[in-house]
Amino acid sequence: MCRIGGAAATVGVGACVHTAAELMPLGQIMAFRALISGALIVLYGVAMRRPADLVPRRARPHLVRGLLACCAMVLTYISFARLPVSQAQTLAYLAPILVLPLAMARLNERLTARLVVGLVVGFAGVVLIVGLSFGEGALQFWGALAGVGGAVFVAIIQINIRAMSATETAISISLSFTVIVAGVTGLSVLWGNWVWPGTYGVLLLVTAGVFGALNLMLFAESLARAPASAVAPLDYTGLIWALLIDLVIFEQVPGPMGLLGSVLITLAALIVVLEPRRAAPTTPRTPV
Repeated sequence: MCRIGGAAATVGVGACVHTAAELMPLGQIMAFRALISGALIVLYGVAMRRPADLVPRRARPHLVRGLLACCAMVLTYISFARLPVSQAQTLAYLAPILVLPLAMARLNERLTARLVVGLVVGFAGVVLIVGLSFGEGALQFWGALAGVGGAVFVAIIQINIRAMSATETAISISLSFTVIVAGVTGLSVLWGNWVWPGTYGVLLLVTAGVFGALNLMLFAESLARAPASAVAPLDYTGLIWALLIDLVIFEQVPGPMGLLGSVLITLAALIVVLEPRRAAPTTPRTPV
């Protein structure tokens, strides 16, 4: 239940970004979302973990991870702003598929026939979604490409986190991420394009921050109660939440080919996650 709730919270962030992007710049959304999530993460860490767990042991890996996360977050949020929530969420599921070539190069993992099938199926889903978005106009096309780019950065981040986890706690990694993202994206205020969001905009920002913090806390609690291999596939219940949000809130119904593309990418990610192998990527996505 914690893992399903975390998947729903992930989609909740995307839905808030999709709506807030019509009211304010993405830099402002990212800065406030990270700031609010960071404050809640600190409260969670103090209440549920040892205070020492919040402090990084080595600063440089956190800085590199944080800067990569800024790139991933910018591209992912562009995708959520320009695409239907279900398609943007599906493109985020590319990360575990893209981890494979990186893991082969850096961690000496082997590519099995089953994983090759996953790569091919995932590539077919990307072609469908990007191709369909091209027909919908420039905004959606670039949004689809941004979603793919964001997944690439998330895949790189996952490899880095696997190396960091030998010395760093999960909560310190998440907290440093929010602090660095808030600081970097907050610099966009110097460009002079921030706006006063109004009551509705503030509500969206706070909700996005709460969902972002819930994402971390629920995922952490799920891993405290069950093996990662058992709960990781439940991340993909997020596609169901995303489709419901598109249908009920935004009144957007994916066409048959768009739905097929989403199903293919999700199926490919599940093939990768469920492959039994040493040092497999057990968390198919990183909170953004």
